[in-house]
Amino acid sequence: MEIIELLNYILYIVLTMILPVVATYVVNLIKAKINESNIIADATQNENTAKMIEHALSDVMDAVLYINQIYVDALKSSGKFDKDAQKNAFNRAYTEALNMISEESQKVIEQLYGSFDKWLKSKIETSVNLAKRQK
Repeated sequence: MEIIELLNYILYIVLTMILPVVATYVVNLIKAKINESNIIADATQNENTAKMIEHALSDVMDAVLYINQIYVDALKSSGKFDKDAQKNAFNRAYTEALNMISEESQKVIEQLYGSFDKWLKSKIETSVNLAKRQK
């Protein structure tokens, strides 16, 4: 019985010393693999991109609502909102949104959608239609 107890004691001591070293190695290996795979960087980049686009969309809606409030409503109430006034309102909303959207967001949208100009024009049209429905 003494030999078995001695072997168990030696095994216990060896495992107690080796297990933390092996665990530390495994944890460091996992951390290194995560850093190499850019999982965290990609997730952060996607989150930042989504936030930039969300802010840009909010800026477009704000521009449309602003132009609607200060320009379109006044012309509609006086009966002067014709095709030329619609084009003018669109151009004003475009300029207003363009001034509000950051250059960084414009570059991201350009990379994702191919053309910032087309993206902005389509989002203004969508925002105008949403604003019409809300009235």
